[in-house]
Amino acid sequence: MRNAGSIALTCDAGAGRTRLRAIRCEGLLRSSRAFAAPAGAIRLVLSTLGPGVLGGDRFTLDGTVAERASLVACGQMATPVFAGTSPSQTDAGWHVADGAQLLVAGEPLLLEPGCTHSAGATFSIEGSGSALIVDTFGLRGSARLSMRTQATLDGKLVYRDAYDISGDLAGAFGTVTLIAADAGRREAFLARALVLAETSAQTVRAGTGETIAAAVVRLHGARVWDVRAVALALAGVTSP
Repeated sequence: MRNAGSIALTCDAGAGRTRLRAIRCEGLLRSSRAFAAPAGAIRLVLSTLGPGVLGGDRFTLDGTVAERASLVACGQMATPVFAGTSPSQTDAGWHVADGAQLLVAGEPLLLEPGCTHSAGATFSIEGSGSALIVDTFGLRGSARLSMRTQATLDGKLVYRDAYDISGDLAGAFGTVTLIAADAGRREAFLARALVLAETSAQTVRAGTGETIAAAVVRLHGARVWDVRAVALALAGVTSP
């Protein structure tokens, strides 16, 4: 497996505003400059150069959001995942400090026929920190996908998710997950999901669930951009 690209970034906060303290992009992964977002947050647009993810590629992301900082990290376009002689892989690791907020919505993955891809993400959250995670993908034919997400709160495992697809499963899929100690915030998130499920029922179906410190919404529709639109609306992101 070849290292095709990586991003390492750190955000901190001062005087009520978040700052991008350091960022390093290598290979085919890129980031925009930091844009101002509401409530003193910053927004980064992350992207992959080239045609997409090729067989044998490995991409990594390592991010730290310091105390009271707030980061929105979003992808802008879809990323095709192509078949090759070996599987491809993406891995992300995030540390979210006490009082910090992270919203991450990566680029939708478009799985081409014959591809094999694994995607892993870990979130280490402290105190009143929170993470809101949007994952979306669509299948264009028979493919293999393995997604693994794990989160800890103050060192305790509070969420673990495994998503495996093998074969020709039609349509587009999405997961929106809120990791937060605040039970009231999780309850409001799930209530908003039920409202969106009613208004989008003709194009996207939704189901909800909850674990310790995590609220989860599953989405399924015929088109990836329909699923993506509902997922971003639930996450409160107004544009890709």
